[in-house]
Amino acid sequence: MLTPSLFYLANLLFCLAYMVRDMAWLRAITILAATSTLPYFYFQSAPLYSAIGWQTAFIIINAINLTILLLQRRPVKLDEQEQWLQSTTLRLLKPRKMLRLLRLAKTHEIPAGEPLIHQGQKLNALLLLLSGKLSVQVEGQPRATLKPGDFVGEMSFISGQLTSADVVADEPARYLEWPADALDRLYARDSEIKDALQGALGMDMASKLARQAT
Repeated sequence: MLTPSLFYLANLLFCLAYMVRDMAWLRAITILAATSTLPYFYFQSAPLYSAIGWQTAFIIINAINLTILLLQRRPVKLDEQEQWLQSTTLRLLKPRKMLRLLRLAKTHEIPAGEPLIHQGQKLNALLLLLSGKLSVQVEGQPRATLKPGDFVGEMSFISGQLTSADVVADEPARYLEWPADALDRLYARDSEIKDALQGALGMDMASKLARQAT
């Protein structure tokens, strides 16, 4: 008989579903297995509508989650600037996670000679230089140069302490700004982005120390 055979097939598929490691395949096989049980429940002497209802609910839930998984696995298209950030400063972030982070940032421009940060200032945002060159100065004396891909004022941002130097644009520059409260909300929702961005900040500081030592 066909319906008992479908029921046995469904149980074999359920077993197979729990053996696979890929979540998309697990949900796809579970949907097929649950669908295979429907004829068995319907063609009983008295159709088992409650069982049919529960299996249908499981099918819908798994279909929704499978769709979300497949959408998340679509290839990510990055523009030139995003590709550059992905290969440099934000390389610890997966492309889709990086785009989520970048959506929170505002892009600003600053003319040559304009101060971006004043000594003794409290930073409420994380800054990342996109183009141009910045000079780190103490009492008007240059101490370091920041180049595209460098974070700006990250030590003060992380520690919450006042900035220890002025940062002035040596040439017209563009930079990204992430407000601290926006980052805190993102961190609460996505610890992977938090860990990757903190790793990027650590590598940035290490790179600056290495440049100063040479």
